[in-house]
Amino acid sequence: MSKALDGLTVLDLSMNLPGPYMTWFLTQLGAEVVKVENPDGGDYARALGGDTSSPFFAAVNRNKKSVAVNLKHPEGRRILLDLLDKYDILVEGFRPGTMERLGLGFETTSARNPRLIHVSITGYGHDSPYRDRAGHDVNYLSLAGIIGMTGSRDGRPGIPGIQVADLAGGSFLALTGLLAAIVQREATGRGQFVDAAMFDGALSLATMVFAGVDAGLEVPEPGKMLLNGRFPCYGLYQTKDGLYMSLGALEFKFWRNFCSAVGREDLQGKQFGGPEVTAELQRIFAERTRDEWTEQMKTADACCEPVLSLAEAVGSPLTAARGMIRCMDQGRRFLGFPLKMSDSSISEDEPAPELGEHTREILTRLGMTDDEIEALRLQKVIL
Repeated sequence: MSKALDGLTVLDLSMNLPGPYMTWFLTQLGAEVVKVENPDGGDYARALGGDTSSPFFAAVNRNKKSVAVNLKHPEGRRILLDLLDKYDILVEGFRPGTMERLGLGFETTSARNPRLIHVSITGYGHDSPYRDRAGHDVNYLSLAGIIGMTGSRDGRPGIPGIQVADLAGGSFLALTGLLAAIVQREATGRGQFVDAAMFDGALSLATMVFAGVDAGLEVPEPGKMLLNGRFPCYGLYQTKDGLYMSLGALEFKFWRNFCSAVGREDLQGKQFGGPEVTAELQRIFAERTRDEWTEQMKTADACCEPVLSLAEAVGSPLTAARGMIRCMDQGRRFLGFPLKMSDSSISEDEPAPELGEHTREILTRLGMTDDEIEALRLQKVIL
């Protein structure tokens, strides 16, 4: 069975999480992704965890090739421009202006290859007053108002356990832009510049919440909104053993089923009651352990599920049934590709590349001889 993106070739200059996660998706769908890295250490994620065998780097750089090229050297710049004759998609995550300073801005590169699609993932966008600011996930979520309405019922804000702005606001936003640009290129023959700002993406995730806030129906604070703990029917409750259950009985039919399952039909009219109803539900959940509640709710059809640790989630029958764990050499495990397609196969996992592992192979494709490649190595243009 063929893969959806067979034949697609990508140069990936991005580092850390947003760009590499996005391009890992592309490899799973059949694209060839070549990481273009600085010979002096490469992707910063290679050193996360204290050494060069970082599991963080390995997780999002499976199935890629690595070319180590110094883009600050004129010969390194020439190599990248030559590669654009064969690779017509470029992904990077530098601050705005960096590619222009390298002599590799979109005006230059698209003149070399008019079919080029240049995907730029930044914190705050290319035409933003914050364009030159550094940032990380927690900063984008904070400025987008997400942190301000995330946290406990006592009003304390909290940081999500995963990088929401990086992934949903960056990786998936950029992936959407890239795939749309590929479709448009089929019609026009021309590529384009895709400006994906993680701040924009994070803010856009609040689309439905903002509609309620703007209409005066919501207070954007922890524990005071429809879907973050304001009402008894939607929240987290501690069990007898100190663990938690999640209740998402937002629709009345599920709330009715929940009330029946716990033998409290008297609560059916209090789905959106006040703190006293929430406190009553907490007393109910405290009567049994999490596992006992899990067993009782199996057939209740009440949107009531246990709060699992990551280790429990990874080891669950549900995760196994969905094929979401992939095992590689030396017993290392990774999360699998989440998308299933009826007429397209998914790439088998290959380990993340060593820094510059494929430099010679890729430069040979450009017609370079062994002597030319060795000369570049001696000049420290390549690794």
